[in-house]
Amino acid sequence: MTRRFQAELVVDCRNEVGESCFWDPRDGALYWTDIESRIIFRRSEAGAVRTFDLPDRAGFILPRRQSGFVLGFPKRIVVAPPTLDSFETVCTVETDIPWIRTNDAAVDPQGGIVFGSCNEHPDRDRRQATAGFHRVGPNGNLQRLFGGCFTCNGIAFSTDNETMYLTDTNEGTIRRFSFKRGFDRLEELEPLASPEVADGKPDGSKIDSADCCWNARVWAYNIACITPEGEVAANVSVPAKGPTCVAFGGSDLKDLYITSLRKSHTRDELSANPQAGGLYKARVDVSGRDQLMCRL
Repeated sequence: MTRRFQAELVVDCRNEVGESCFWDPRDGALYWTDIESRIIFRRSEAGAVRTFDLPDRAGFILPRRQSGFVLGFPKRIVVAPPTLDSFETVCTVETDIPWIRTNDAAVDPQGGIVFGSCNEHPDRDRRQATAGFHRVGPNGNLQRLFGGCFTCNGIAFSTDNETMYLTDTNEGTIRRFSFKRGFDRLEELEPLASPEVADGKPDGSKIDSADCCWNARVWAYNIACITPEGEVAANVSVPAKGPTCVAFGGSDLKDLYITSLRKSHTRDELSANPQAGGLYKARVDVSGRDQLMCRL
């Protein structure tokens, strides 16, 4: 029987595109980005919210083993101190490809960052599959893993640190790859799930302590928990049309936080759901895993 949970609004932040949430064990707080508003949010476990203004849009934010963070600006990867008030470029990304910016990302088991890009041409009919997945190693070297995508999302790693999950939101399959040290070779495995595994489109993912994939289903008001065998074991109902990313947090990592978006809603939809773009939380029955720290 499918387990069912209900998410509730915890921050009425009304993000245009809330994304890239993670629980930081260093200070017991949730961090996320509102890409279009150029703001990083921090929410403590007690509920206090702080914001940090950025000089550019950040597709992702992740923690470093050193103090501070690594962020993905549209065309460059940067590192920043805890105050998020200065930014040092690590590398540039796809500067020769128009309409491409960085998007979803995750710290990999070797301390690098695997991230994707997306094509944001304003005319959706003219968007091409020019986005791709990349990795920045701990030494700062950039490598392109593969391309041919529209909107790269859902990057996560199995509990044994041997399998990588990812998706192209437009196509909808949640794919699996085995990888070797240094990511010099990827071998595609059987997909985790087809586009029809749940309503909506796949967006951000996290793997829990039982090796299940909790995937945000954008445009479908829900989060799907998918077992390694590809079955939906649980659903989280979200009072927002566009959930985008998830993160396990709290002292026991059983609070599932969910970011969402306001962008691409009609005026009537926003009137009916004025809190679209909020941060939501559901109490679930399985714990997440400790956040990996980037060694950049």
